[in-house]
Amino acid sequence: MNSKYILLSIALFMNLYLAQNVSIEKLLAYNKWSSQNLRTFLNDEEKLFRQLVFFENLQKVQDHNSQDNHTYFLELNQFSDMTQQEFVEKVLMKSDLVDLHIQQTTSNNSTSSATEVSNSTSNNAADNVDWRTKGAVTSVKNQGQCGSCWAFSAAGLMESFNFIKNKNLVNFSEQQLVDCMNFENGYSSNGCNGGWPESCLDYSSKFGITTLQNYPYVGVQKKCNITGTNNGFKPQSWKKIPNTSKDLQIALNSSPVSVLVDASTWSHYKSGVYNGCDQTKIWLNHAVLAVGYDSVGNWIVKNSWGTSWGEEGYIRISPNNTCGILKFNYQITA
Repeated sequence: MNSKYILLSIALFMNLYLAQNVSIEKLLAYNKWSSQNLRTFLNDEEKLFRQLVFFENLQKVQDHNSQDNHTYFLELNQFSDMTQQEFVEKVLMKSDLVDLHIQQTTSNNSTSSATEVSNSTSNNAADNVDWRTKGAVTSVKNQGQCGSCWAFSAAGLMESFNFIKNKNLVNFSEQQLVDCMNFENGYSSNGCNGGWPESCLDYSSKFGITTLQNYPYVGVQKKCNITGTNNGFKPQSWKKIPNTSKDLQIALNSSPVSVLVDASTWSHYKSGVYNGCDQTKIWLNHAVLAVGYDSVGNWIVKNSWGTSWGEEGYIRISPNNTCGILKFNYQITA
């Protein structure tokens, strides 16, 4: 981080630091958290800045959890010494790249292979669905400080469909998608800055996607290490799910679904039903995998921030279009 930015931030945070009258308990909480998260710093200025950010986030978590009118809880985690702006910039996809993909997807000249067929007139949706209970979902992964969620969402989608179709649960390579979905291969994805799950399906239908074991995840974009066009699983067709809760529920009766959301406020989610997004300002910046819904319509979503985040790596999102979850959803059909 730029040293001038750190010094300016310290000055801005110092009044907050003094006003908080930082207690021994807070210092102990920071030391424990820092040790657990293996934090190292460039210098004393950065260490102080991270402490100040941590104390502010700790206060937010405590204030939220002390109130009785919330349906979810927050906790300290790997993001607790990041400001919200840093979290958005380091972990989520870049907004300009997402906007580009949305424009390409919705334009009349779109090269999308996805069909969009509404199922909302059908009544064949179960009261609840959870593909985890059917053995169709691989373990939760951790994308690190790389905006590669789009690759994890798409890989998870293909993993689940492969299990449903071939009864074989295999981890696919997110790193292959990060490295190889480049301009040279005809894709506008940009590694850790962001990408589009449907483009992953198009790429994999042409080149195939190999296993995680063959092509491990490293969390940075590197040179593509794939040649040829027969590298493993190949989806044949997929569809875009229309923007209704009923359509997404019916789709989830067939298989998990890749969904895009606004995760700007998700950093400290611990448990419960999340409804903390500002519905008046939705910016799609994160791709995840919907694996089901419960009896009251809460969406069950697999994230890619490790098992220490949320409900062992999952989040439950309140019904309807909370956090923009109904906007851009894709499902493999063959």
